[in-house]
Amino acid sequence: MSTTSPALQSLRLTPVHARDQEPKWWRSSVIYQVYPRSFRDLDGDGVGDLAGITAELGQLAELDIDAIWLSPFYPSPQRDGGYDVSDYCDVDPSFGTLADFDALVSAADELSIRVIIDLVPNHCSQEHLLFRQALAAGPGAPERDLFVFRDGRGASGQLPPNNWQSHFGGPAWTRVTEPDGQPGQWYLHLFDSSQPDFNWDNELVRQEFERVLRFWLDRGVAGFRV
Repeated sequence: MSTTSPALQSLRLTPVHARDQEPKWWRSSVIYQVYPRSFRDLDGDGVGDLAGITAELGQLAELDIDAIWLSPFYPSPQRDGGYDVSDYCDVDPSFGTLADFDALVSAADELSIRVIIDLVPNHCSQEHLLFRQALAAGPGAPERDLFVFRDGRGASGQLPPNNWQSHFGGPAWTRVTEPDGQPGQWYLHLFDSSQPDFNWDNELVRQEFERVLRFWLDRGVAGFRV
């Protein structure tokens, strides 16, 4: 009997195939970056939202742009401006809903404006389901191989696996508490300690991001900024 979790089994997916699009259109396009949090707050709660972007598309079209590029709007604890993603296939409630996103893409299409979104494949938030399952599974489990877990150095593994430094300063490794309550392995985070790095040597990671790409392409996204 397999001990692999249902969520991990669900990652065994079919590859994404490229859409038929005008080749390399982005090389000559005028692309306008939108940071959703501060662009326009349509509902008056103090945070910009997708509906606010949609409301301003006519103004953007007057600039004769070809595409808008949205900074991350995914669910996130916001430890790194939304680049700590806890769910790659949804919208953070502070920005709206998937229906709001669909309305934005539809309105942009009517104005011949393509929509590009940020993709964050190096790491996710420590609150992502896959990382929480990796912590719960323990050393040696297939769930852990989706990330970069290593044993520590020293008699009791109390030292980081190596001397790598995070781009945000300090060690690029954080030690976890294992399911039995004891200090255990270390995970790699090249950015904030709340952003565990994916293990791209694992085929299931590649398949998961193929699923994410397909999810947004099927919603009308024209491309991704990686």
